[in-house]
Amino acid sequence: MNTPVNRRTIAKGAGALAGTAAMRGVLPAAAEEATPTEPSLYDRLGGIFPIAAVVNRFSDQILINPKLNANPALKAWNEKEAPTRLPGLKYMRTLWVAALAGGPFEYTGLPLDQAHQEFHLTADEFNEVGAEIVRALDYYKVPEREKQELVAAYMTAMSDVVDESA
Repeated sequence: MNTPVNRRTIAKGAGALAGTAAMRGVLPAAAEEATPTEPSLYDRLGGIFPIAAVVNRFSDQILINPKLNANPALKAWNEKEAPTRLPGLKYMRTLWVAALAGGPFEYTGLPLDQAHQEFHLTADEFNEVGAEIVRALDYYKVPEREKQELVAAYMTAMSDVVDESA
């Protein structure tokens, strides 16, 4: 007598196969229980809205940061370009940070080396922007682990942003 093949039959067979494989050591014991994957940094930060809030805050603080305004090119941009370009820049920064954090976004702006070329940023200036990011994360009470991961992701852009000749 032939047993009809249906979902129940397939499920029983799959269960028996997995059990046999686990007994023989083919599958690790942990494979018997599915473990959920850890949420992405993007999800642990709360998604796009909290990321946008952090970007908004640090972007505003960069404009008034005296260490950054010592750079004549940055100061000129802050005074002349920021009134019309800052909203779009905040949008692009939000996309960049969300993508860096593993969110469902793609940064579509200029490559970072091109976007920052005119400013001739030093490593100290890059680090000061990072400090503003940390201050914004602290302002919103972002947990230490997520803060460290986001700063580490930011630091990966250093070679693209810093002008080695500056």
